[in-house]
Amino acid sequence: MPKKILFVLHEDSQSGAPKALLSFLTFLKLKYPTEFIIDVFVLHSIGGIEKELKSVANNFYKKTRKKTFFGKMFKSANYDTLKLQLLNKYDLIYGNTIVTLKEISKIKKKYNNVKTIMYVHESQYLCSLYLEKEEATEQFKYVDKILSVAHFSANNLIKKYGVSNEKISIIRPTINKETPESNNPIKANYTNYDLILANIGHPNLTKGTDLIPQIANILRVRNPHLKFKILVVGVLNNNEYLKAIKLDIDKLNLDDYIELIPHTPVPQNYMDISNGYLIMSREDSFTLMGIQAALFNKPIVTFNKNTGLTEVLDETCTFQADYLNIQQFVEQIELIYKNPDLVQQKTLLAKQKCDELLDFEKSNQKHFEIISNFIKS
Repeated sequence: MPKKILFVLHEDSQSGAPKALLSFLTFLKLKYPTEFIIDVFVLHSIGGIEKELKSVANNFYKKTRKKTFFGKMFKSANYDTLKLQLLNKYDLIYGNTIVTLKEISKIKKKYNNVKTIMYVHESQYLCSLYLEKEEATEQFKYVDKILSVAHFSANNLIKKYGVSNEKISIIRPTINKETPESNNPIKANYTNYDLILANIGHPNLTKGTDLIPQIANILRVRNPHLKFKILVVGVLNNNEYLKAIKLDIDKLNLDDYIELIPHTPVPQNYMDISNGYLIMSREDSFTLMGIQAALFNKPIVTFNKNTGLTEVLDETCTFQADYLNIQQFVEQIELIYKNPDLVQQKTLLAKQKCDELLDFEKSNQKHFEIISNFIKS
C-alpha cells in the first residue's frame, strides 16, 4: 500500500526552495506515480507555483491566516498540520526549509509515531534570522531526518543547534536547464556593449547586491574605455535596501552601467545575453541560478567559501575572489573579458561538473531513495 506523505512548504513562490521541491515532486509523479500518496500544505500562500503544485499533488491545502467575512459566510476550511494529520494519518511529514521547523516539531510532539524529515536550504545568517537558538535546538530534536543542500549548511546545524551528524544527508538541489524565448526579444537592446554581466534574484543583504555599485565603480575606473552593463534582474519591491543601492548608483554616476530590472517570468533571457554571471553573496547555501549559469556556459565570478555551490564548482571552473575582496572580484571580471581561452576552459569544466555531480535524474533518484528507505525503516 502506498505510503502517505505531507509536504509542508513555507510558501509557494517562484523562489529557489519551493521550485526545487516542485522539481522533485514532478520527478516522483513521472517516475514513481504509485509509490506515495502526496499531499501538499502551504503555510503562506503567494500563488506563484500553486497551479504546478496542484498538478503533482493528490490534495493541495493552504493555511488560512485570517477568517474573512466571506470565509465565515461560506465556512471555508481552516487547515493546520495537526488537523491534517488527524484527518489523513500520514506516514511522513516533510518540511521544506527551516521556516517549517515549528510546524514539524509541533506535529511530532502530538503524534510521536509519525516520521518527520526536513530539507534545510539555509545557512548561518538565515537560520539566525528565522530561529531562536535555544528554542530551535529543542525543536530539531523532533526532526527524525535532515536533508541539507550543502556541507556548508549542514555544518551550521551541527555547530549551532546540536544536530547529530548521523541525522544529516546531503542532497544538492538540481533543476533542468531553462531556455530563453525564441528570437530573444531583449537581445537587440544590448548589442552595443563590450561586456554584459548578470545577477538574478531579488536584491537583499545576503546576496550582496549592495556591492554591485562598488564593483561597477572600480571596473569603470580601471577600464575607462570598456562599455559594460551590469543587469540586476528580479527586483520585487522598492524597500530601504534597494533605495540605498539606488542612492549609491546615483552618487557614483553609474546609471549607464547598472540596470535594475523588475521580476520577470523569463530571467533566462538575460542569462542568455550575458557574458558572465556574478554571485556577490555573503552567504548562499546553494544558488540555483548559479547552476543555470553553468548550464548556459556562462563564466561565474564569485567569492570563495560563501556558497554551497562552490563545494561543487570550485576555483578550477569558476573565477573566485577572497571573501568580500572587491578589488579581486573586479580583477576576476577583467579576466573574463581579456582571456577568452581561460573562460572556455572553465565554463567547459563547470558544465561537465554540473552534468556529473548535479545531474537532475541522479540527484532526484538519490532524494527518492533516502525518503523511501527512511519511511520504510
